[in-house]
Amino acid sequence: MDKISTWPNTNHEKDVIGVLLWNRWLLRVLGIWPLIYPNTTRIEKILAIFLFVSCWTALSLFLVLTSMYTFTDRSVMDEKMKMLGPLGYVFFSMLKYFFLVVRHKNIRRCIQILSTDWRIVREGYHREIMIRDAEQGHLLSKFCIMLMYCGGLSYNTVMPFLSQTFDVNEQGNVTVRPMAYLGFDIVFNLQLMPVYVFTFSLQCFIGIVMFNITTSVCCLAAMFVAHTCGQIDIVIARVEDLLKGDGNQFERCMAIIVQHHLRALRFSASIENTLRELCLVEIVEATLIMCFLEYSLITEWDNSDSIALFTFVFLFLSFVFNIFIFCYIGEVLTEQCSKVGHYAYKIEWYNLPGKVALDLMLIINMSRHPVQITAGKLINLSFANFGNVLKTSVAYLNLIRTAV
Repeated sequence: MDKISTWPNTNHEKDVIGVLLWNRWLLRVLGIWPLIYPNTTRIEKILAIFLFVSCWTALSLFLVLTSMYTFTDRSVMDEKMKMLGPLGYVFFSMLKYFFLVVRHKNIRRCIQILSTDWRIVREGYHREIMIRDAEQGHLLSKFCIMLMYCGGLSYNTVMPFLSQTFDVNEQGNVTVRPMAYLGFDIVFNLQLMPVYVFTFSLQCFIGIVMFNITTSVCCLAAMFVAHTCGQIDIVIARVEDLLKGDGNQFERCMAIIVQHHLRALRFSASIENTLRELCLVEIVEATLIMCFLEYSLITEWDNSDSIALFTFVFLFLSFVFNIFIFCYIGEVLTEQCSKVGHYAYKIEWYNLPGKVALDLMLIINMSRHPVQITAGKLINLSFANFGNVLKTSVAYLNLIRTAV
């Protein structure tokens, strides 16, 4: 089979850096970037180790303290219900963090394939196609980051100070300082202002780590699927140009199309293999956390706390949009893989030599079984299952309201 001939993309390094922009910054904060992108300096690797240890230590401290507070007699039922959401969020965030580390070789391999694809671009307009699809991936990443940080930082910083809280404890002689997450007073004396500022800053740092974990998974998925869509768009462009070429070059052009198509399908399979555990955790997390957020919305509506209500609405929308992005990119990838067969049938294939037309039949048959991104090979990421996630969260909400 002929190899894909190349067009000298002298800007491929700049293109790759641009594609990896959001993932680079998000994964650097988590200390994972040197694992998946080895071309980093010694200082960056040392800093990554420090950030990695700091993130895991902070998340573990959060999990232990909130668990002690939630599942003991230190809290009443209303406080337990209030803390189940953050407790579940940090638990699932640690799971995703774990799978990001475990799957770092797969992520690195996908990035290497992505970099190679940018380097072996054959035509100038192929590069334009890839840039267009990469920008769509960036747009999804920006929306995810904006919503998650706006909702999360509002919960961490605005709501504790502006929502309805009591200023004194039951004895009326100790100031109760506002905190987003309860239970840190088990270890820290929050009555001392320096300790309170440190604890509040620690909670903000933990929040940023959790938001980075959530958004980094989403940005990775959006980047990989957008790149796959770009490669398939190039395959479609090649198929549409098949009849415009020299009649003596049909077989060579067909070989290039098949090779490029197979490369795109293999990359799609690599995405599924890399993200399936992360997507499963994301689906389960979104279902449960949205359930707790819905319960908090009802509670704050009854309490007439407009600040808390607005914050929980924003958080709820951020989780809905986050899971929508996963289902959307799964739907887009499946649809894009099917489009190759559709366009292969639309061209005037009956004017092609018989052997070349038969090769097109192979592409059409492969397109009848498109690649799908799944959550742990249990649930396909699609618009239909997005609706099922929302319905399941409401069903769990009814179960909680019945039990509490």
